[in-house]
Amino acid sequence: MELRQLSHFVAVAEHRHFTRAAGQLHLTQSSLSASIRSLERELGGELFVRSTRRVELTEAGRALLPSAQRALAAAEQGRDAVAGVHGVLRGRLTIGAIQTLGLVNLPALLARYHRRHPGVSLRLRHSNVRSLVHETLAGKVDLAFVDRPLGDQEDRVRAHSLGAENLVLAVAADDPLARRGRVRLAELADRDFVEYRADSALRASIDAVCRDANLRRHICCEVDTMPVLVDLVAHGLGVALLPPIAVRNAADRVATLPTDPAIHQELLVVTAGNREPSQAATALLDLLKDRSGRGPAPVVAPDRE
Repeated sequence: MELRQLSHFVAVAEHRHFTRAAGQLHLTQSSLSASIRSLERELGGELFVRSTRRVELTEAGRALLPSAQRALAAAEQGRDAVAGVHGVLRGRLTIGAIQTLGLVNLPALLARYHRRHPGVSLRLRHSNVRSLVHETLAGKVDLAFVDRPLGDQEDRVRAHSLGAENLVLAVAADDPLARRGRVRLAELADRDFVEYRADSALRASIDAVCRDANLRRHICCEVDTMPVLVDLVAHGLGVALLPPIAVRNAADRVATLPTDPAIHQELLVVTAGNREPSQAATALLDLLKDRSGRGPAPVVAPDRE
């Protein structure tokens, strides 16, 4: 069984299609099919059920897939480790992130990383905290920028705090509240709220503080993306509790004010607890450390090296 054959098998398994997999691998379809048949003969069973429209994994194929993925990942890490000994980082770094990172300028951080390590290709994936923690543990993401709460998998990841900030109440610029210096959460019982998705850690933090403050919010609209949420606030559909950075580009349309009590958002970077970060991931974590070595710190602007 060769790594080349395993990479062919994984490509077909991921695409569920021979033609698309062959295109990704830069092979002819006949060459890919011959490679898969050779692997099946060696293993003594079919790995795929083929039809005219789709390819599905057999029970044997489903059993092989996790081991094949781990073998390929281990081989890639081995190549990267040898390259690292010679002072050159290479390979791919997959980064997960929630949509709004108030304390980390992620584009600046990635641009800075690329200047230092041009041999590493970067992939950025956005999702909610629960999914990002799961993908980090599964090895689909090397590290992830998330906020608390982390959910029931928290004890399985290494979490490094990047700091915390207070959320703000966002209102339309012409809202009477825009002239206030601060607002008590209990005063908002008669206001309509526009809310970010219910499965987000941000929403969980907001729900917990509002519950403690005896505020039962009337949610008139729930959205999946921050820019849409801010636009709805600007048009007066409702008010929202948001990280300050979410409204940074809408200052002419949206006013913000602090709340009493404050709602904190803690930002973290997490890696899998059952294995050491790859060299490429470690290099990114190193960029997050401050110059005194006290641990990860925010990156607020590109480093013009």
